[in-house]
Amino acid sequence: MIKFWFFTYNILLIPLTWISFHILGLFNTKVRQGISGRKQEFPVFLPGEKVVLIHSSSLGEYQQALPLVDEFLNLNYKIVLTFFSPSGYLNAKIDNENITKLYLPFDSYRRIEKFLNDIHPEFLVLIRYDLWFNLLFIASKRNIKIILANARYDENDKFWNIPVSRSFKKSLYSFINKIFVIDEQDESSYKKLLPSSEVIRVGDSKFERVYEASKNVNKNNILPPEVINGKKVFVIGSSWRQDEDILLPVINKIIKYEKNLLTILVPHEPKETKIKHIEINIQSKFENLNYIRYSNIDNYKNQNLIIVNCIGKLLSLYSIANISYVGGGFKSGLHNVLEPAIFNIPVLFNNQVKNSDEDEMMLKYGCGILINNQSQFYRVIRTLLRNDDLRIETGNKCKDLFKETLGTAKKIIENITNS
Repeated sequence: MIKFWFFTYNILLIPLTWISFHILGLFNTKVRQGISGRKQEFPVFLPGEKVVLIHSSSLGEYQQALPLVDEFLNLNYKIVLTFFSPSGYLNAKIDNENITKLYLPFDSYRRIEKFLNDIHPEFLVLIRYDLWFNLLFIASKRNIKIILANARYDENDKFWNIPVSRSFKKSLYSFINKIFVIDEQDESSYKKLLPSSEVIRVGDSKFERVYEASKNVNKNNILPPEVINGKKVFVIGSSWRQDEDILLPVINKIIKYEKNLLTILVPHEPKETKIKHIEINIQSKFENLNYIRYSNIDNYKNQNLIIVNCIGKLLSLYSIANISYVGGGFKSGLHNVLEPAIFNIPVLFNNQVKNSDEDEMMLKYGCGILINNQSQFYRVIRTLLRNDDLRIETGNKCKDLFKETLGTAKKIIENITNS
């Protein structure tokens, strides 16, 4: 089937994909950025240099790749990081002369052949799922070791259930030398589907990335001591309007009973228009909420709500919280629930719109709590605020979540380099 898909892909699918991208680029800025970015020149490495190619589809996969990047750097590899999406390429901040950042070239045979001719990597590491036929086909022909890390088997992926697309996907996976999966269920699913592939269960490197980032947090500098002393701190991270519509009315109600509650609201993309809209909403609807902007914190006068109007503070704010809520689950996709979890506090969220599996893991371990409406949020937040032992016990369950996943990147690198 490899020959069939090789000719079908290059004669039919690749031309159609190229045409579709360029038509979409006329109307979509993101697609247009990706097309323009792919006109870049490739770096050229000398034969004998230790090079690894690590590909992430977007920013979330890049975060998972970072622990692997660190491990390869420790072994003196030069790294080429590629991205499919502008959201990954533009937001990945690289400050290391041994790392080169590129868009993954368009998957035509000639373009990919030139790309691999120039960088000739020893390893091709793919994060999670973004597989391209010609990249895998040519890398396999050249005996480049192909690794899939943080692989998840999605039971709802319709392409596994349609015979034609399943055949194509199985052809893609047949090029991969080792598939590193996150949990036992993924291991079982992949082994059943791909009996000839080497499937290894190691965990998720995203946990490691969050753990390493948490070690650099200085909680003493995030807010003046007088602001948080004697307070129970509730941090709302990456909130959208749908989250705020659930949370703010309840906080306005319970502040009458919980005088020492300090809420810190960190909106997703805190632009001035967004901040002003939140402030107008509070002024018109919530008489018990007295707010101050984070940028004005030097003038703090015992306000019970801090609105964070800048970026880069959320992880540090989670470190001083007693309870957290992570937004996005009603609208765009749930944001990073691991960031508050690393500090062993209860993590509240909604997951109607999912873009990861960490929420299910947190619910399983008991440190995550699902919030669907105002009445449910009221019951949960009142209980956690009144019962210190329950709140601490719930948060401490996060320790077990991380205990089983740390060291993932090291296990993967040791496995592939030793073999």
